[in-house]
Amino acid sequence: MRPPLTALLTALVTVAAVDLTEVAPAAASSSSAATTAAEEGATPSPTTPVGVGRLDVAPLQAIVDEAAQDDVRLSVGVQSLGGATLTDGPVVVGSTEPFSSASLIKVALVVAALRAVDEGDLALDQVVEVTNRDDVPGTGVIAGYSSPYSATVAELAELSITVSDNTASNVLAETVGLDAVDRLVADLDLEPTHMGRLFFSDGPAGESNDLDTASTVELLRAVHEGEVLSAASRDLLLGWMRDQQLDTKFAPVLEGVPLASKTGDTSEVSHDGAYLLEEGRETVLVVLSETEDGRSPTAAADPYLADVAEEVAAQVAAAPPAPPVTTAVEDRAVGDAVRTALEEPVEESGSALPAVGAALLGVLAALALAVVALRARVLLRRRRRARR
Repeated sequence: MRPPLTALLTALVTVAAVDLTEVAPAAASSSSAATTAAEEGATPSPTTPVGVGRLDVAPLQAIVDEAAQDDVRLSVGVQSLGGATLTDGPVVVGSTEPFSSASLIKVALVVAALRAVDEGDLALDQVVEVTNRDDVPGTGVIAGYSSPYSATVAELAELSITVSDNTASNVLAETVGLDAVDRLVADLDLEPTHMGRLFFSDGPAGESNDLDTASTVELLRAVHEGEVLSAASRDLLLGWMRDQQLDTKFAPVLEGVPLASKTGDTSEVSHDGAYLLEEGRETVLVVLSETEDGRSPTAAADPYLADVAEEVAAQVAAAPPAPPVTTAVEDRAVGDAVRTALEEPVEESGSALPAVGAALLGVLAALALAVVALRARVLLRRRRRARR
């Protein structure tokens, strides 16, 4: 039999070699059925809804009610991500009815395109020809370029998010197919999200682009948690959302908060869907709004979007961060290695260590566990940062 010191050194080598493989943080509920904190215009229930967790919905309901008095239909969606602790699941405050999507539907379009890339049906470097016949008004930079203009799928997707380019979005939609968005919606149970027509298009008759708060929160959650895209595609999308140029809603009141967002506006609606990406407190925040009296939603509704963003960001900052991520496999491996070393029988033929040596073994064992715990925390922190 080996002397205890030899056994312990072997255990320490085993501990040092443990591969702390990445394990996805415990995700919040993946159900797309969000908890409704209050129906449109309704008095909030005195019973705390399931999923609310630490989220104080009363200030959010007050903003929703104030907006309703101002003829603005408002809907707020919040969900903690990756083990963050503000909510226990998706929470919706205010209207649960669908809204015209405006450009917020471009997130679903780009996710569908990136999923096609992941599945081998499309390539990021695939070149697509854009002509003046594709040009449509509104936001963007491609319209008016010399025709024909060549762009890659990656460029079209990036422009669709960062500057909400309508022409790029239409060409991307024609390349990947609107049916790809339908499949995404069906696979993730995102109804009533629907992209039935191109931007500034006359048809097809009866088709529209729509979404609601619950389905938008669920799409953003599924993307962040790696349930719909590869890690590379996920990082591309989050990077484009972090580079958002039309950051006129949440961003001005969330200076200093790491933000990745996509806005959307028409003459009737104003939306923002975003990730608040403070490490350990990652959160999805979606606010949809619609004016009901013909006023510009930018003037009438955006102040309410800003109020919601400030309130949620304050609550996110006050919530405890996600606990350190550990894995049962690595914990058992470390524990078993150290226990084996400490319990190794001692040969009686002169190899017994004095009492001080035995005490030293105990100290070394404790240090081994501490080193492994510290190593795990550092590696996991690096991996979280790398994913962003």
